[in-house]
Amino acid sequence: MSVPPSASPVLRPRRTRFIELLRTTPARTVCPNFYLLAHANGCAFRPHCDYCYLKGSLWHVPVDSAFDNVTRMLADVRRWIARDDLETYVLNAGNLSDSLSFERIRPAVQALVEEFRAAAAAGRRHTLLLVTKGGVRECRPLLGVAPCPNVIASFSVNCAEVAEAHERGAAPVADRMEAARRLEAAGWRVRIRVDPMFAGREYGPVVAEIRDLAPERVTLGTLRAESHLLRVVNHGLFGALERPAEPDGLARYPLGARLDLYRAAIAGLGGACPIGLCEETRDVWEAAGLNPDVPACNCAE
Repeated sequence: MSVPPSASPVLRPRRTRFIELLRTTPARTVCPNFYLLAHANGCAFRPHCDYCYLKGSLWHVPVDSAFDNVTRMLADVRRWIARDDLETYVLNAGNLSDSLSFERIRPAVQALVEEFRAAAAAGRRHTLLLVTKGGVRECRPLLGVAPCPNVIASFSVNCAEVAEAHERGAAPVADRMEAARRLEAAGWRVRIRVDPMFAGREYGPVVAEIRDLAPERVTLGTLRAESHLLRVVNHGLFGALERPAEPDGLARYPLGARLDLYRAAIAGLGGACPIGLCEETRDVWEAAGLNPDVPACNCAE
């Protein structure tokens, strides 16, 4: 089952480790592995986005929850920062949850920033990646402190039509972009994800805003779904996707439809920043005119 949109998030301690290496699947996609910071399960935005992959990943979780044993989490983070034998030095706080949506009930971001500020001062490369559909309100913990070079704020945005229809619980896109502008102006590292793009929708206006912002990188992705998500979500949103040929594959739009979306966005960005694709294979990167050997995507260093 999926988490009921009406259920309120709860606070509880995490019993298992907070940090683990996540290897991306399918393996042949051009996606970096990264370390996952499991500070919460699910999302505090209501209602949940219609297409959210967590409805498939966390189908067995009865309610969204933020983990309130923050002291133990910070100790785990310090131990991770002290390591020099890591496969990657990105700690992603936005894979099992929105990075900022739980701040109002379980503040943790400012404490995390200070751990990474100390890492930066010590010359460590370890980096915290915050991924959010939040706006100015959700970003106040960052706007209230000095920027940290080892912390990245990554905003997931969409065209207004898709956001209004399918991301109703998240901050409006205009609010997300305003938060990105304020953070960038304050000196924070900012990335943007235009993901998931929907076929037949107009992305020109939001792409123009992103071009003017000129974040440190932009990642593009199209609507997709893994097999279990297709089973637990039955609202017809994924009807235009082709079913995957492999067991761990993703249902996707036909290749031509994806390339049309990518090429239009790439042209609209006009070289303002590096661009990557999310969960696509080498041939798709190359067909879109991008270099898969230098993947400037959201989760990479």
